Amino acid sequence: MSKLSEKLRVFQRIAEGKTVHILALGSSNTEHFMVGAHWFDYVNMGFMHKFRKWTDLRDSVLTTQLCLNAGTSNHTTGELLARFDRDVAPFKPDLVILTAGINDANPSRNVSQDQFRKNLIELRSRVNALDGDMLFQTYYACDLEKMTETYPEWAANYEPYTKITMEVAGDLLHDNFTRWERLRKYDIKAFRLLLRDSLHLNPEGNGVIGLDLIRALDLKLPDENLPWIRGSVFAQRCMDLLEALDNK
Repeated sequence: MSKLSEKLRVFQRIAEGKTVHILALGSSNTEHFMVGAHWFDYVNMGFMHKFRKWTDLRDSVLTTQLCLNAGTSNHTTGELLARFDRDVAPFKPDLVILTAGINDANPSRNVSQDQFRKNLIELRSRVNALDGDMLFQTYYACDLEKMTETYPEWAANYEPYTKITMEVAGDLLHDNFTRWERLRKYDIKAFRLLLRDSLHLNPEGNGVIGLDLIRALDLKLPDENLPWIRGSVFAQRCMDLLEALDNK
């Protein structure tokens, strides 16, 4: 098992025969607001293909997980806390994948770095109180050049707020930022092929995030699926090569 999967109790609960709830919490990066597969769809498929089983008579399939998307565009961590009792607590999730911070980083939202840190810690505390684990996910890198042209102060906050997420997460971190920032600096044109706009991914970009999460969580996506997502697969392999070169 991968290091992340060893630390998340959701896998032990599946091994014990329990049905688990996995919830994605965040803003527009999490909300499925456009056509095409979303990164959280890949997580759902990864769990399904690794853990679902047929009944003894093979007349039905036993599903191990229920995946719930609780993303709402434009929300800050304060707004995630405000709707926590409505959108998270009733489901008692075994695992919450939190992708938050870009709206907090917007100076017009008036969320200080200190308050952002406190909100992240409080969100984790509330999930832990439900006997669940919180997996923190950093944002992919933004299109810093374009964003600086229109929102320079917001662009300047992008990395500092991302680093706060890394600090709070500790071992339960899936770091997209470092990986995507490497591609942005190496080839901005290739990087932009994965974006819808300066802050949002297109379906190919969502595919890369999803494939990376599947790999980090030691999940499965059958090879027969790969021709349908060849753009995302190719982009992931290119990012892998850049990372390997960096590590030499």
